[in-house]
Amino acid sequence: MIFVDLTVTAVAGPRIGAELGLGPTGIAWIANAYMVALAAAMAVGGRLGDIFGKRSTFLAGVVGFASASVLCGLASSAELLIAGRILQGLSACLMQPASSALVIETFPAGERGRAMGIYIGVSMSFFAIGPVLGGLLAEYAGWRWVFFINLPIALAAIALILIAKPPNRRAEERTFDVPSALLLALGLPLAIYALQEGADQNPATGTLRIVEPRFLAMLAAGCALSALFTWRQFRITRPLVRLALLAEPRLRANVILIGIMQFAMASLVVQGAIYAQEVLGYNAARAGASLMPMLIPVILVARRAGKLYDRVGVRPLARFGTLVATAGLATWGAGSIVVSYGIIATGMALLGFGVAFIMSPANTDTLSGVPDETRGQISGIVQTFRQIGGAAGVAFAATVAGLARAEGAELATSIGLAILAAAAIAGLGIIVAWRMPSGTRDTLRA
Repeated sequence: MIFVDLTVTAVAGPRIGAELGLGPTGIAWIANAYMVALAAAMAVGGRLGDIFGKRSTFLAGVVGFASASVLCGLASSAELLIAGRILQGLSACLMQPASSALVIETFPAGERGRAMGIYIGVSMSFFAIGPVLGGLLAEYAGWRWVFFINLPIALAAIALILIAKPPNRRAEERTFDVPSALLLALGLPLAIYALQEGADQNPATGTLRIVEPRFLAMLAAGCALSALFTWRQFRITRPLVRLALLAEPRLRANVILIGIMQFAMASLVVQGAIYAQEVLGYNAARAGASLMPMLIPVILVARRAGKLYDRVGVRPLARFGTLVATAGLATWGAGSIVVSYGIIATGMALLGFGVAFIMSPANTDTLSGVPDETRGQISGIVQTFRQIGGAAGVAFAATVAGLARAEGAELATSIGLAILAAAAIAGLGIIVAWRMPSGTRDTLRA
């Protein structure tokens, strides 16, 4: 549910916009309202999992997500739909850190890579299949079923968690820093809102709105509040998020890699869906299917990458994965500029192949070497960086494409340049992977 809803609206967006009277920016907010909520509250969800227990927090998140999905499916206005998307995001923040922590706690160290390979493989598969599902539902059943499809999945999840009965461990230290939560919940959305809305061109001046005083002020305020949140985590005795844990070199490298890859992938799915419909002229169902080349390598490789992690650790896999993923992004961008789907599909396949060698091993490596009582919070940190990367990536791609169009570039060229810019960001991951310490988290901790 969490990952399919990151991308399921990418292709269905134009249908939703036509019925609810939304322009391009409003359609983008259907996707980004969800991602901004994820980014702003994921660390809070991880902390709540430590306080109340992962199983209880996960169940609460599933029920909340299903309820928010009903609100989205029944929405009669854009405001109600976006409110439902925000509630979906907040509920996902209860589920995501708890779910990954539960998987790690259930398996011994030698089997965690394989288990997380399956877990990440399922997540990334549904991240990639979202546009396909969204296109099919929008074309043949109506866009509201994009959200109603979550209900049977939620019922199955509740039944399975009650049958499996994983332990509901709670941390001994259960404080919750409310000021930190407020700083995080205000700072990130403000900054991302300014970037997203600022990507539109002002018809009166011909410039992007991001240079207007009110958007610059919102961006500055969002960055300042986020900086204040970070400062506070190092200053107080019992922080909401123990950012000091990122002093450990490989944990820090893993978190940065996950954020960088999500930055690239989230932006590409949204821009790729627009490209398929507006440039290639595909209908919703075919536009969704056009993104499938990114899915197949993830399905084939993620589990294998998890097994390899148990044998060789994260560093060699991350080094290989970042090189392939960056090459894939560059190929995708070049293919978009020359309007060649064959080149685009090749880039997608390379990206999916590379990402599969990064996400599963990096997640496993991060969560394997930490105590049970802090695993929910660490998972929250990982997923916060992941969702910040996703939300910022969507806003970044929209801004780059907007700048290119303001300079007179055609849609195909503007989207291609946005993807090439994302490739440049992904290239930073190569540096991170090559500077990563060797070994496994368990060996390092010992």
